[in-house]
Amino acid sequence: MYKSLPKFDDNSYIHFITTNTYRNYPYFQDEEFSQILLEELRFYSGKLGFTLIGYVIMPSHLHLLLWWDKDEQTMLNISTIMQRVKGATARRIIALLRGRSEHPLRPLSQSREQMLSATQESVESNAHKRNIKHRLWQRGFYDFNIYSEETLFQKLDYIHNNPVRAGLAASPGDYKWSSYPLYTSRRNIWWLKQGQRQGKMSKISKVLAIGSGPIVIGQAAVCAIM
Repeated sequence: MYKSLPKFDDNSYIHFITTNTYRNYPYFQDEEFSQILLEELRFYSGKLGFTLIGYVIMPSHLHLLLWWDKDEQTMLNISTIMQRVKGATARRIIALLRGRSEHPLRPLSQSREQMLSATQESVESNAHKRNIKHRLWQRGFYDFNIYSEETLFQKLDYIHNNPVRAGLAASPGDYKWSSYPLYTSRRNIWWLKQGQRQGKMSKISKVLAIGSGPIVIGQAAVCAIM
């Protein structure tokens, strides 16, 4: 769906990413699968060296706000990040579904049987030529580049209120799978490492031309989650 959209990796941007599940199936209604996705985001943030500023895992799509220092990660690009995260998540979830479906002592629930069925590629798809039998994500993703404090705040607000708009929660704080709690508790915000992480946020602030130090939203601050 998003394959033909241009991808920008200039150091002047924070990336606002949207990517959907295959056929918009709500795989991430399953909390175990949401946990797997969050684990992979954390793992690749450390492995690849990008900073996750905000996120929300919705049943059928994912929103991310992320940034990396181009001076330090000269070869990193947004396509690599998304390929790694989506690929690892898909492999783990599909293996989990297939493994349980084939094990007589661990049968799938009816809802997970439906999930496994939903991952199957259509006969008309070119994926069969590459021996791809199951798919969790739609191909590609949408990449919107943020270059101002105002736009960053808008996107953070959009991310955190997405579950409310979708009828999944009465308020942003009621939804488990988003970065919202990190922006409402000083204790949670500053669990990040002071030295290296504060240095990253100082660079992000310079990118947005808003001075040094953390970007303040009410009593909280924009933080480097991972």
